[in-house]
Amino acid sequence: MSNSDLYSGKRFRQAIQHFLLGRTAQAIASFILTLWLVRLLIPIDYGTYMVLWGMIEMMVPLSSLGLLDAVRRYLPEMATKGASGDLIGFVHRMTLIRFAIIIFWAALITFFWPNIASWVGFEVPQQEASMLAIGLIITVLGFRYAAEMLECLLEQRWSQLTHALMPLGRLGGIALLVITDYLTLKHILWVDLIVSLFCLLLAEFFLMKKLRTLPNKGISKISMQEVFSFAWHMAGVNLLRAISSFGALRILVARTLGLEAAGMFAFLQQLLMMIGRYLPAKLLANVIRPMLISRYVAGEIDEVKQGMALLWKSNLLVITICVVATIVAGDALISLASNGRFENAGMIMLLMLLGLSATSQGQLAVMLMQIFPYTRQLKYFSFLSVLTPLAVIFGSNWGLIGVACGILFSVWLLNSFTLMWLSHQAGSLKLDWYGICRSLGIAALLALIGLVISDKFGAWWGLVSVLIGYLPGLILVKPLNQFDRILLGRGLRQRANFIDPFVWKS
Repeated sequence: MSNSDLYSGKRFRQAIQHFLLGRTAQAIASFILTLWLVRLLIPIDYGTYMVLWGMIEMMVPLSSLGLLDAVRRYLPEMATKGASGDLIGFVHRMTLIRFAIIIFWAALITFFWPNIASWVGFEVPQQEASMLAIGLIITVLGFRYAAEMLECLLEQRWSQLTHALMPLGRLGGIALLVITDYLTLKHILWVDLIVSLFCLLLAEFFLMKKLRTLPNKGISKISMQEVFSFAWHMAGVNLLRAISSFGALRILVARTLGLEAAGMFAFLQQLLMMIGRYLPAKLLANVIRPMLISRYVAGEIDEVKQGMALLWKSNLLVITICVVATIVAGDALISLASNGRFENAGMIMLLMLLGLSATSQGQLAVMLMQIFPYTRQLKYFSFLSVLTPLAVIFGSNWGLIGVACGILFSVWLLNSFTLMWLSHQAGSLKLDWYGICRSLGIAALLALIGLVISDKFGAWWGLVSVLIGYLPGLILVKPLNQFDRILLGRGLRQRANFIDPFVWKS
């Protein structure tokens, strides 16, 4: 395989197939795991477990310090045109630095753990069991880093295999604990630690195997000074956004409202993360980002802009139906998912979904600003992230509704400013507002119809009506334009024909 073939249309289509298969398995296993754990654990243990995983999630941006973003940005470019031997050296250096940072954070947390656990609200037995989460910081973050490198090389087959093994392995381990009657918080954390360590070793093995097969015969050198300058700007972004991450907010809720309230908040967050993880911009980010970077390096700037605009629109189309479904049957859906543990949570979920619509578009803006030379400006915009924890603390005076309102206000403010600035940068992003407005119009009509049916026949009939009506409604209003069709046709060839009914012809 030559360097130019690494990001060819053929490899892109193969990567999409492996990606979708792996993510489907991962989604099913993660969903079952979420619903099962909320039924198995008592409320205070469930809240503790979810807060611990929130801490791990918070450590993803906190321990990155721009290195993960630098790998995402420069690894595809280096693999495409880098000089011989530079690629393997780059991977080794970045991996060693990354593990050094992760181990430093883990040691620091270990030293202060009694104070941290007491501040969050853990009782003495929970403090002892939760120490295992510090080992999870090393294994989970290390695994994700190796998997990200595989995805940057469009090696989705092995990356998605290891990603799917994580929830599947945890499910298997918990099933074994239930069968042997050893189900405790500590034993569940041991299962997580063993499974994540296995996935880390497997991902590192596949990464080394892939690196040895790459020709890497380019002649261009990429300055490490440029890489670290990029990482330096992104380090500020990571640190600022870590304090407004899902994990940090979960810890704040535990501190202000208690572990049981944190359990409910974390459960809704998990459902929200599943939706967010499978939004097009997030779902396809690690497949599309390397392709867009390779196009940017080749000077095909318009394709990069159009690709981003298509992802922006696709995000809103998916979130819109989730919002409509929650308006019509939110309380019933959350009650069913939690086995009746969390009642009357539909409004909280609706507010969090509206927040997700802003967050997902903000992730898209971050990706574009990383590809283009806007990392310095991105760091300045990230200072607005400090509003989110402040809004959560203030909103906690009104319970979880207040927390959700605070999150909604702060993330919309941050991401709206970022997207508005980006849209005015010499045509950096041409957004199809007409197409999305047509889609929002049909969604509003369906929500109204669904509420009427729900009032007369029940929430489930209202939900069925909006789910059945959304796809024909999109065919009627045709949210995609000709540029979207051309771009999808280049990537998917004949497989893109299925979107023709959704394309506005003029």
